Amino acid sequence: MPADRGLIALTGATGFLGSHIADRLLARGYAVRASVRPTSARRWVEGKPLELVEIDLADEAACRRLLDGACGVIHCAGVVGARDEAAFRRGNVDTTAALLAAAAATWTEPVPDPAPAFVLISSLAAHGPAPLERPAVETDPSAPISAYGRSKRDAERLVATLPGLFRRAVLRPPSLYGPRDPEVAPLLKAACAGWTVRLGRSLQGLSLVDGRDAAAAAVALLETPAAEGVFFVDDGARGYDFPALARALAEAAGRRVRLVNLPLGPVRLASRLMPGASPILAPDRVRDLEQAGWVCDGSRLAAITGFGPPRRAAQGFAETIAFNREHGWP
Repeated sequence: MPADRGLIALTGATGFLGSHIADRLLARGYAVRASVRPTSARRWVEGKPLELVEIDLADEAACRRLLDGACGVIHCAGVVGARDEAAFRRGNVDTTAALLAAAAATWTEPVPDPAPAFVLISSLAAHGPAPLERPAVETDPSAPISAYGRSKRDAERLVATLPGLFRRAVLRPPSLYGPRDPEVAPLLKAACAGWTVRLGRSLQGLSLVDGRDAAAAAVALLETPAAEGVFFVDDGARGYDFPALARALAEAAGRRVRLVNLPLGPVRLASRLMPGASPILAPDRVRDLEQAGWVCDGSRLAAITGFGPPRRAAQGFAETIAFNREHGWP
């Protein structure tokens, strides 16, 4: 398909979700200019018709160059793991502020049909926990419990409040998985061996969405003139309890999967003794496991943009297992 729908600026294109957003934009007929860092691994963008530009996203002038000639931007770059609150703010809030200032300087005249769009990829963490019986919706007040969640909430507030003649939309995905995601590979490998783990007893449910569907949701927000404000996205299941998650893994793996319950106490201790050893040992991650649930309702997104139907977990897990085997991932 020729790139005849205009130029979209994209940050974070070399990452798991960002690479799927890049693919979705190209498939929809957009030209894509993607920001990268000098150290970015470019496996998922190599050989694709993307314009790659090395810039510092905290530099407003550099962000102006990224947006020059663009009719929209999807800001997917961000920091998901950092040593302290200040580092999260630098990676998630300061970069958003610079990009918004660049957008305000670039798009200086209102364009009635359509207006340029600024789409921020945020997170359910910006809202905070929500249980299976009461999934998070967009009208809920934000009450993040982690440094990461607070940085995403503050980035959302900048999108809503800083001046600029462009449309604004924020996407809040829940837990992501899918092809190209190295973090989910051990979970799926364990399922193929016949088991999965639940840490602790507090967490009762999770919402999930395949990264490819989250990418489609981001592009749907970009393309829908009526889409403004905050939107959750999920796979339509409104959350999975752990028996349902085990059943989805079993269906994907083609075998029985045993759910093993492990106490959270040893994880808490390991988090205190060696917090940098693994992402799961970060104090914020452990705190997430102590909540009743991380569940959201993505029906507003579907109602306004027509997004869907997304993959349910069993299908997404099966496709990810096939991808991992094809690429020799564990």
